[in-house]
Amino acid sequence: MDVLDQAMASFLKWQDQYNEAYGLFKEQDIRPLAEFCDPGVDGRIPLSPELQHFYTRYEIRSGADHKTSLGMKSAAVEIGDAAVLFFPKPEHLFRQQLGYRWLGTGEPYQASPSWPPEHVVIANYNDDPLIVDTASPASPVYGRIDGSEAFLLADSLADFFSALALLIEAAFAMEGNVTNEETFEIEAAFVEEVRPKLVQLLGKDKAENVMKYLSFY
Repeated sequence: MDVLDQAMASFLKWQDQYNEAYGLFKEQDIRPLAEFCDPGVDGRIPLSPELQHFYTRYEIRSGADHKTSLGMKSAAVEIGDAAVLFFPKPEHLFRQQLGYRWLGTGEPYQASPSWPPEHVVIANYNDDPLIVDTASPASPVYGRIDGSEAFLLADSLADFFSALALLIEAAFAMEGNVTNEETFEIEAAFVEEVRPKLVQLLGKDKAENVMKYLSFY
C-alpha cells in the first residue's frame, strides 16, 4: 500500500495547509491514525484491499455536530470555493449506499438490480456519488452525475487522492478564490493550471471526467 500512502501524504499536506488558511469546516477532515483500527464497516459492504487500508489507517473526522441529510457524519474536502466532497465515516458507509445499491425506506432493504454490488459509494459531491470498484485491482474510482452511467475518474484510489492533492494545491495558491464572484464560473487560471497536471497524472479522458464530475466546466 506504499503508493496509496504516498498519495495520501501529498493529499494530507495540501488539505491541512488549505484548511488552516481558508477552510470553512472545522475538524471535518481526514487524518492519519497512529495505529491501525477496526473501521466498523457494515459486513454487507465489500472492501478492496486499498479501501480496507484507507479505512483502517486514516480517520475521517466529522466535527462535533455536523450530519448530512441521511444522518451521516462526514469529512469535508474543500477545493477552494468551487467544490466540497463529503466522505462519510466508515461506520456510516452503509447509509451512503442507500438509493444506489440498496433501495427502500427501511430494513430489509432491497438490492438494486441495476447497481453493481462491487461498486461502493465512498463520498459524494452535489449528491452525485463517488464510487470505488472494489473488485478490480488498485480500486478504480468512478463518478456518476444525475443518474448517468458511471464514468472512470482514476485507475486507482491512489491516483484519485493524488488528483485531489494537486487540485487543492492549486486552490491554495489562489487563496481559495477558484470561482469568479461575478459570473460564478470557475476561473480560467485555475483550469489552465490544473488541467495539464491532471492529464499527466490520469490521462486525457479521465482528466476530463474529473473536471466534469466536479463541475469545473
